[in-house]
Amino acid sequence: MDPQIIQNIRYKLQKRIRRLNSVDFPMFIPVLRQFWVFFDNNPILSGVIEHLAARYPEMDETVEKIFKGEGLVAQTEDEAAALGYKVLKRLATYENHTIFITLTNPYRRTSKFNEALETCRDIYLEPFYEFLDESIDDQRAMLNLLLRYKHRCEWFHRDRLWNITQEESRRAEKLLALDLYEYLHNQGIDFTIEPSSLTGEIDLIAAQGSDDPLLADTKIFDADNRGKTYIRKGFNQIYTYTQQYNEPFGYLIIFKIVETELRFALSTSGNTPMASHNHKAIFLITIDIFPNPKSVSQRRPLEAVEITEGELIQTI
Repeated sequence: MDPQIIQNIRYKLQKRIRRLNSVDFPMFIPVLRQFWVFFDNNPILSGVIEHLAARYPEMDETVEKIFKGEGLVAQTEDEAAALGYKVLKRLATYENHTIFITLTNPYRRTSKFNEALETCRDIYLEPFYEFLDESIDDQRAMLNLLLRYKHRCEWFHRDRLWNITQEESRRAEKLLALDLYEYLHNQGIDFTIEPSSLTGEIDLIAAQGSDDPLLADTKIFDADNRGKTYIRKGFNQIYTYTQQYNEPFGYLIIFKIVETELRFALSTSGNTPMASHNHKAIFLITIDIFPNPKSVSQRRPLEAVEITEGELIQTI
């Protein structure tokens, strides 16, 4: 399964990068400015780069030296992506095409603008794009895993998980979280649970020791004690985690244990609901483990609790 939101973003990014790779030097900077308008208005893409740039706070000084003609080279692929981002962002503010010569002369001596532009693409645009593309692909893979987990629960483990909520009601949320963590571990996801879990407070998966922790939280929805307000608090909690860990993505996994449906009315389109704010994207995955004993023809009319984007993110 290919989550539509991620696939659409990837397609739009590829289309704009192809244009940047095809234009000659007179049009490159105008097209680059158009690219940054698209990029800055996309919370997923800008969130990925915001996270990357935060890992290299010294990069502004390096970029300053590069624009003065120094031939500095990144030491790692991630550093090259961050450098590419900073250089391309600054390049969009220039009007004079001689800047291409200044940027590339330390690496390739030429007086031809198009040759200098090709070198700029190789050094700055390509690493930047490859990092973005791989990051998007990683999120698509994670969404695929979580959607497979949803189907696994609803198709094969509904009764077992439902019984946990009835027999271990006080600990049910934590036990459901452990079931999710076990599944991800079996799928080869390398992580350790936060130390707070030793006291029974399992909220968060963190791939500790890695630059890209996975932030996920589990909640139960029962339309009563743990209804709309509870889910809104869970959303705020996972958003706070993304702020705390400076991560662009978070996942709220909701186990629905009542017949009442849970519907998210959000502005994004796709198979998986997603709410974005301040360059953070939170995916909301509802897993229905309510074992309805009635046949479809005997069930009461459909009832749903709706949560809007304005309720998740209230503007003051």
